[in-house]
Formats: sequence, C-alpha cells, structure tokens
Amino acid sequence: MIYDLIIVGSGPAGATAAKIAAEGGANVLLLEAAEEGRYKCCAGGIPLTNEEFSSIPRDVGEREITGGVVVTPKKGPIEFEAAGEKDKGYCMFRTDFDRFLVNIAQDAGTQVIYGFRAKLININSSGGVIVKGPQEFRSKCVILATGLGGARLQRSLGMEVPAMVNGIQAEIAIPESVVNEQFGNRVWEFFDRSLITHGIGWAFPKRDAVSIGILGDNARVSHLKSFLRYPILKNKISGREMMVFKGRKIWAAPIPDKIIAKPYRDRVMIIGDACGTADPILYEGIYQARLSGKLAANVFCKAFEEDDFGELSLKRYFDLLKKHLYDEGLRYTYKIHQLLYHSGLLEDIIDASFSIAMEDPEMMESMTALFTGTQTRKQIWKVMMSRKWKLMRKLGVSNSLHLIPTLFRASRI
Repeated sequence: MIYDLIIVGSGPAGATAAKIAAEGGANVLLLEAAEEGRYKCCAGGIPLTNEEFSSIPRDVGEREITGGVVVTPKKGPIEFEAAGEKDKGYCMFRTDFDRFLVNIAQDAGTQVIYGFRAKLININSSGGVIVKGPQEFRSKCVILATGLGGARLQRSLGMEVPAMVNGIQAEIAIPESVVNEQFGNRVWEFFDRSLITHGIGWAFPKRDAVSIGILGDNARVSHLKSFLRYPILKNKISGREMMVFKGRKIWAAPIPDKIIAKPYRDRVMIIGDACGTADPILYEGIYQARLSGKLAANVFCKAFEEDDFGELSLKRYFDLLKKHLYDEGLRYTYKIHQLLYHSGLLEDIIDASFSIAMEDPEMMESMTALFTGTQTRKQIWKVMMSRKWKLMRKLGVSNSLHLIPTLFRASRI
C-alpha cells in the first residue's frame, strides 16, 4: 500500500500535521518510535495560545497556571500574575498531552503505529518515499517530526540538524496540598549563571508533582543535583522522592537552539524540534512545533491537490515558516537571546527589566508576555529597546559598557 503522507514522530508537531492532512482527505500514516504512553522529558507548560490549533480538555491539564515566579540570585523571587485569560495556561505531563493529540489525529483518520523506529528513508528515483524500519512503508511525501533524536535520518537525506543544548529533568512527587502551598499555580524560572552557563532552571507544578529541571550548554546530571540543592528549592522539596519511569528517575533530552536554514527538499519537510523551531529564551517549543506542523500540513495538502511534491512546491513551507514563525517571532527571539545569554549579564538584565516594569505597565505587560507568548517577540523587543537607556542606567556604567557590543550584535540579526 502507498500512503499519501508518512509522518515520522508523533509528538505535538507530528500529531498536529497528521490531523490536518487527514482532515484534508489524505491517507496518513503516523509512525512513533516509542511505545504508547511513554514518558517524555519536558517541563509540560502549555500556554493557552495552543488552543489556536485545538481546544485543550480541562481533564488533560493537570494544573491551571495563572502566573509566574522569576528567581535571580540578587533579588530572589519576583512574582507576576496573568493579566487576563490569554496569559494563562496549563502544566501537564507530556504523556497525557501527546496522547490527546494523537487521539484527535486518529479521529480524523490517521493510522498510527507505535514502536516503529525508522532506520532509513529513501527518496525513490521513480517518484516516491520508502521508510524502512521493522517494516517497510511507501508514500508520496514524508514529514520528519522526530525531534533531535532523528538527526541521523536528517543527515542521511543531506539535511541540516539544529544546534542544540541539553535538558536534564526529574519529577518530584509531592502531595497536591503541599504543591498548592509551596509552588501555587505558577511556573518558576531560575536565571542564575552559577547554576549553568547559557541556560536556565525551572520548576513547573503539576497536580501532585513538580517537574524540576535545568538546561544549557553541556548540562549534566551533576547540574540538576546542584540545582535541587538551590536554597529556595531545597526547602520546598525536602524529604520528597523522585518519581520513577521505566526504572529511571532522571531524564535527559536535547533541545534545539536555532532553526535550520532549509527544512525541505523534494518530498520531505522537517517540523518541530527537528527543524529547530523552539524559542531559545525559555526554550519552550510546543506552540512553535504545532505551528510548524500546521504550516507543513497545509503545504502538503496543496501539493497533494496538485500532485506535485517537488522541492519548488514544498518550498512554500519554508516561505510560510519565515512569514509566520521567523519574521515576527524567532528573529527577535534570537536578538533577546543574544542580549540575555551572550552578554554575561543574564541576571542583571532580568533584574533591571523587572525593576523598570514595576513602575511601567507597558513594560510589565511585555515582560509577562515573555513567559506567556501573548505578544510577538518583535513587540517585546521593541518595548525593551524603547527603554534601553533606562535599562543601562539600572545596570550601571560598567555593565552598560559590557552590554553595548552585545546590543550591536543583536541589532544585526
């Protein structure tokens, strides 16, 4: 049997693409390397912006999130509340969220096979795709949604693999009443270069557990163990145990740091983390992954209608990605990333920005949106830059002199 479309990887990007393509009348096969219900190393924060693609059932969201806490070594916890419903979100285990997305893709007509690890993809000279693994499947087009675990497949097709950082995480089992008291309905983000360079730490509360992790260049288990001893966290989780999944307490996952230059070729498109669509400020990537999946599925449906899966036809995916994800989003994300992670002033900039925001409602709205995604990164950058002289005064002369070259580099992105 020849499928119209094979999607390799059933995470948020792959499942979203599968649903849309199946709704468009295509015969879609979704292949997933892991077994159904696998644990996924992910903080699990889902902003309400994800409801752009499909509603989120309230029984899937383990905990509604109504605010955040920013922690720096100098000022400690800085709390903020969601300004409105659009600023809220959910924390949930990715196992539940991914299962929900796959289920609605199946409802649309997608065929799903778990436990299928694709080992080789051939682009047939006679016009078609062969995906080889435990079995062999054929299709007219393939979408790679493998995360960074599919790097070998991408390279075998002559396609780029994103630069990446490493994330390390554990789930701490805590009674719901204690989670309510110690963490509340807030996501906690830690900006402290003594923990790790080029990265952050986090604590995301679920119903009766908290996902605690750290990411950055060369992040290792030792970084997580040090983070668990961080004074604020240590007091909140004292005496609590790590949850065990498939015999493991600590999990690691690579996270993309930058989008690839060409996520398409004849009969192939790359989406989600495999494409490098994550936002490298907080390294949140679920919304961006689903958006890339939606755009790729729409391009596939057009190519399917025209019976043209050549490189020029699929280039429309790149054009849409640039318009809807890069031009107003990732381009400015990389500017803010440069400012925070390449200036040597990470905590100082966060402290100074929130200090300005305490007396400036527009700045506070943008700083909140940095975490909720309710403004474009372009809007946030414009607000920050309109206050750059205030920022420099807060930073002081010495730090400002260090900041100027970074601002110049950011302006050139």
